Amino acid sequence: MLETLLQQLRGTKIYGSAFESASRSWSWTGFLADVKKTARALEEIKQSSPTLVGIRCADYYHHWVIIFALDRLGLASASFQNEYGPSFKTYLDVVKPDLILTDLPLDVGIPNFTVNSRWFLDVLSSKNVDVKHYDNAGVCRVGIAAGTDVTPHKIGLTREHIKQNIHQLITSNIFSLSGRSGFSIVCCIGVDILAGYQIVLAALTTGYPVTIIDRKQIALAIAQHKPIVLVLSPLHLEYIISSLSPISMAQETIEVIVVGGRLPAELEKTTKEKLTKKIHILYGTEEAGVIAVKKSDTLSDAKSAGTILPWMKVEIVDEDDAVLPVNTEGRVRVSGPTVIKHYLDADAASNSHFKNGCFYPGDIGFLNEKNEIFITGRTDSLTSFGGDKFDLRVLDHICETYPGIKNACTFSVPDDNGVPTPWAAIVCDVELDGAVLGAKLHEKYENLPPVTLIWVDRIPYRSDGEPDRDFLTNGIIRTRQK
Repeated sequence: MLETLLQQLRGTKIYGSAFESASRSWSWTGFLADVKKTARALEEIKQSSPTLVGIRCADYYHHWVIIFALDRLGLASASFQNEYGPSFKTYLDVVKPDLILTDLPLDVGIPNFTVNSRWFLDVLSSKNVDVKHYDNAGVCRVGIAAGTDVTPHKIGLTREHIKQNIHQLITSNIFSLSGRSGFSIVCCIGVDILAGYQIVLAALTTGYPVTIIDRKQIALAIAQHKPIVLVLSPLHLEYIISSLSPISMAQETIEVIVVGGRLPAELEKTTKEKLTKKIHILYGTEEAGVIAVKKSDTLSDAKSAGTILPWMKVEIVDEDDAVLPVNTEGRVRVSGPTVIKHYLDADAASNSHFKNGCFYPGDIGFLNEKNEIFITGRTDSLTSFGGDKFDLRVLDHICETYPGIKNACTFSVPDDNGVPTPWAAIVCDVELDGAVLGAKLHEKYENLPPVTLIWVDRIPYRSDGEPDRDFLTNGIIRTRQK
């Protein structure tokens, strides 16, 4: 179970802080006491023998108490976003929990159990209790894998997977804080994402507290020169950099871990000038964990996704699965101790990403002689905007079905920091309200950044019949350079 695993890994750090906020901190022992009280209060839900319990709780500390309490009860958990929007509904349809622990009533056709602030006030003010440990040899944490296929899939992690992933994150020296005091860790990756969940577990294992802070307040914490490790996506990093004072300079007390996408060269340069030179960029997937790490304190090719971790095996193969030599572009396949065997909800076609113990993430790239991996493209139309992946064909379809639009093609254009942003080329002979079209796109993808529209006479196509998105991207870039 999680608390036993983390207690073993924390070793002598069992008396340190687990979480802290601007107003208070929670010791590791105090956190586990709250977990026991919460587990006792939730014991009755075991009577219905739920296979999977969902969590929707905006209070970050309470959310983590529930995660550990359910684990102590031997129940698998899945976290949901705080906002009840399109992503929440998609997540719900894929994950399909038996019941949801929620701080707000939800009319979603699934039984609710209320765990609001008043409920926690009663539960945590009770006397210390001891609760039986219930074993769970199967899947104990469920999430969604949405960056490999055009369809999101239900993914489950066993305790062994979680243990291996925590071990990877620590032994790969991503949290390079050994022997240094006063650090705290700020994770901007949501707990509903398996990567965010496991990074917090790894952070707790190091003995350094996880700071509970609003993302908009991070710039203030930076201005106070607090020693922190920021775990974020390229989009989060760009927002933080834009919030800093024009005279900000790099600090020795800050480290950055970038998850969910390559860090553009211009944004990396600005980060080193205004925030920190200590940058770690992770390449990985929910299905495989961390595959490679790129440290920006060393010189390397801007297109590199990092050096393959020693315990991971990455091969580049052709369409017939024959291994290709170094510096030859092909499909990426991965194997290793953290790679799952299949999706929980998928048919045989979707599980084609898994073959003979290997996982095929859908990336195209090559390896060099130094075992660095370079990602050069995708086998599908998925594109990353700020760390989240979006299916451009779906965005095309939404645009094309909008009244007055005859044809459309969405594509990616880097902003001033090099971060990819969504654009849409449309063929349209009538007046169009771009704000309404943008709202339609956000109904499907609420995390989609604002879309820039351009009007064109026709959409360019490649010889294979697919829209030539690269032609449109390069055209915008050339126009900017004039």
